[in-house]
Amino acid sequence: MKLIILKTNLVDALNAVEGSVGDNTNLPILKNILLSTEDNKIILTSTNLEIAVKYSIPGKIVETGILTVPFGIFSNIAKNLTSERVTLEKQGKNFVVTTDNYEASLRSQDPKDFPIIPTIQNKKNSIRIGVNLLKGILSRVVVAAQYSDVRPEISGVFLSYKDKKLTLVATDSFRLVEISLNPGDFEADTDDIAVIIPLKTALEILRSLAARDGGEVSVFIDPNQVLFQTESETLISRLIDGSFPDYQAIIPKQIKSEATLSREELLNAVKITKVFAGRANDITLKVGENKKSLEIFAADSALGENQYKVPIKLKGEKFSLGFNWRYLFDGLKIWSGEEITLGVNEPDRPVLVRNTTEPNALYVVMPIKS
Repeated sequence: MKLIILKTNLVDALNAVEGSVGDNTNLPILKNILLSTEDNKIILTSTNLEIAVKYSIPGKIVETGILTVPFGIFSNIAKNLTSERVTLEKQGKNFVVTTDNYEASLRSQDPKDFPIIPTIQNKKNSIRIGVNLLKGILSRVVVAAQYSDVRPEISGVFLSYKDKKLTLVATDSFRLVEISLNPGDFEADTDDIAVIIPLKTALEILRSLAARDGGEVSVFIDPNQVLFQTESETLISRLIDGSFPDYQAIIPKQIKSEATLSREELLNAVKITKVFAGRANDITLKVGENKKSLEIFAADSALGENQYKVPIKLKGEKFSLGFNWRYLFDGLKIWSGEEITLGVNEPDRPVLVRNTTEPNALYVVMPIKS
């Protein structure tokens, strides 16, 4: 094998595959990446046995081949090279990196020991969505996901396609995010889908798409795997086995009180008052006597107390609720509009937080019991 590659392209590829490089000491081959040529493309592949990433880059293929190379040292070398033109070559059992002022020889393991990367053969169930749209939705939904060994079904993002609507949901049982897309926002060639994408996979997708602006992602799904594909990258992951909770049951269908207020002002109020929140991170939201303001209050026996008032428009009854400020804060950050609504029922029932400009998105948060 002999390849000539531009440093910038090589570094981009190494950054792309970094997140799925394995760290299993019992399988040291996972700390390597696979470098190969296929259909006149140069391909870098990594896997941790849960997620695998393949990234193709342009370059001159002088001689085809396949080899493994230790990711850590190779990445460090590539990112610190000062020359733009890089030659990569297999010499016996070694992998040689050469530029006009640098040369390194790395030990290479047998590529036959590298795990076989799975794929989805039947690509019947597919969804196509814009990169920027997927990033925007996924980055907001993962806020409510949580790693859990006890309840693996909530350790991910629920993806559903039904009645021509695509929906992404996440919950940790204390808060929930649901965002739906209408048919005009994406393309689908699939039957109904209901799968759970692991949180690690969702975060890796966000990381890999972070530098992209525009373009499209194709999503392919089978009963056990999900595959995300762009023009240069393929990410495949296992799905979580299990049933996602019946989250619709906790979304309030009717509300007794609805407060409309500035999202930015409530964010600022939480930022300030949280300083006095106790160990439970609790703050109180209470409608003022005149029903025209929301009082955000926090107190700590050792620190003191503070209160912040925000103007509101109230429909219905006054209310007073306690919240974990972090959960409330996360729910406010995911929106971009100027106004939000708080839909309230009983003090121990979920509160519905909506952006007034996004009818297909919602955030549900549980109050703290008194």
